Amino acid sequence: MGVKTYSQEIESPVVAARLFKAFCLDDHNVFPKLMPESFKSTEFVKGTSVKAGSVRQFNFSDGYQYKNAKNKIDELDLANFYCKYTTTGGDMVDGKYECLVSETKFYPKGSGCVCKVTTHVHPLSGIEFNEEAAKIGQEELKKMFKVVEEYLIANPDAYA
Repeated sequence: MGVKTYSQEIESPVVAARLFKAFCLDDHNVFPKLMPESFKSTEFVKGTSVKAGSVRQFNFSDGYQYKNAKNKIDELDLANFYCKYTTTGGDMVDGKYECLVSETKFYPKGSGCVCKVTTHVHPLSGIEFNEEAAKIGQEELKKMFKVVEEYLIANPDAYA
């Protein structure tokens, strides 16, 4: 089976620069802080900051459906609010996928923005793509986005 691609767009009243900073540049701090039921911690496996080439391991909380995931940042465009990363390790992909490639781009819209997330799923040979898992993943992403969005609305100086 070939690569399966799916996208979603999420509108927000928060400006693109703030959401990009919180959701892409500081997610290793923001996610465990705002979503401890899902994210236990994050550690840099390669590099010490969010930049192209760095690798981060997200460790999920006990009881979460996965234990960890390793993400390599492939591209980061600060001026255009764009981040591309590849998930290649951890039980999120092991035994199912060669990798998951995710692209996140924030576009200004009115006084807020639109976040477009495109994910390219590369299943291992002989593994069927699970449409239901993809839908659940998209809903989970939307929930995470809304948690970060609510935090930024409640804290207007955060990531300003």
